[in-house]
Amino acid sequence: MLSAPASFFRRATSLLFFVLVLTWPSAVFPTTVEKFTLEDLVQKSGRIVVGKCLSTDSRWNDSNTLILTTSRFAVSEPLKGSSDGFVSVVTVGGTLDGITQTVSGMPEFRPEEDVLLFLEPSRNGNWQPLGMSQGKFRILRNRLTGESEVVHSLSGLELYDPATRQLSHQEKPSRMLLKPLTDRIRYLLEAAR
Repeated sequence: MLSAPASFFRRATSLLFFVLVLTWPSAVFPTTVEKFTLEDLVQKSGRIVVGKCLSTDSRWNDSNTLILTTSRFAVSEPLKGSSDGFVSVVTVGGTLDGITQTVSGMPEFRPEEDVLLFLEPSRNGNWQPLGMSQGKFRILRNRLTGESEVVHSLSGLELYDPATRQLSHQEKPSRMLLKPLTDRIRYLLEAAR
């Protein structure tokens, strides 16, 4: 009976371990951000709009270390802030040159997607979603009733509540009617004047 040398088994074991490390799915850790109520979102946003995503365009940042995606929206209903009918929103992550970068909890946009957005200016003057995914409500039409609903997904976020000093996360997306939500936003904006 032939036996392989021990060094062969060590090399084979090392190679197998290396292959497993490379092919094992990377662990996804949530991003921790301050938890915002609807009142917080309304108060802290520089712009609140209902709109449709027209296009997305990914590019490298100036130092070629991050992929930034600019999504352009046609605004159908400006609720807060000035509007010329369009707004561009910049998020971190995207796919470019065969490389995909993602940030846990960062919203992604797709052309033809209808959304309600709570936006804040970034340091360089671009608009970005307030509180990451907290600032994006996807609008869908209910097939049974025909009414517009919003779906709010906080997947990938761990929310820190400064009042209770506790962390929480949302298990599944929440869903509600669009009109009562926009009516509540208008009421909060009016009350703040």
